[in-house]
Amino acid sequence: MKTIFPKLILLLSICFLFACGNNKSPYYEEILNSDKGQFRGVEIGSSIEQIKTLENQGFLIDEMLDYLHYDYEINMGNTYTVTYDFSEKNELYEIETAIFLDVIEDADLLFKNFSDLFNRKYGVGKTEADGYITWNTKSSISNSDISISMINDSQSYGFITIFVRDLSY
Repeated sequence: MKTIFPKLILLLSICFLFACGNNKSPYYEEILNSDKGQFRGVEIGSSIEQIKTLENQGFLIDEMLDYLHYDYEINMGNTYTVTYDFSEKNELYEIETAIFLDVIEDADLLFKNFSDLFNRKYGVGKTEADGYITWNTKSSISNSDISISMINDSQSYGFITIFVRDLSY
């Protein structure tokens, strides 16, 4: 009994660790980029120059005075885009992220990961009639009311959209 007991404890501990794994999408950290700001380390009210320092310029597809568009390839069949819209005063008022995954279950897990993050940061989100889950917060830069909305619109492939917008714009 003395020799079986330590082995049994070890086996149960290993099983428990695997059962309680962090259950994070392999894409979560890359898409999140940073948990600072409202999303990807970005705060509504930031300037275009500030955003450029946070994003990888090798993935910049389109740039205008009031707009930045980045296309990221995660791996074969899995991509995401991030677009930023700026006011005439060079203040960020909207972030749109579209995530395309070839496996719906990957999108489901990623959606859960982001929902959990936003629920921790902003309180439990409200499910809207159109299927979006919405969280509200304030910008520490502009002091504006901010809405964060997310939907898992997966059908034949994984598709998640996340909007972060200044409600006063």
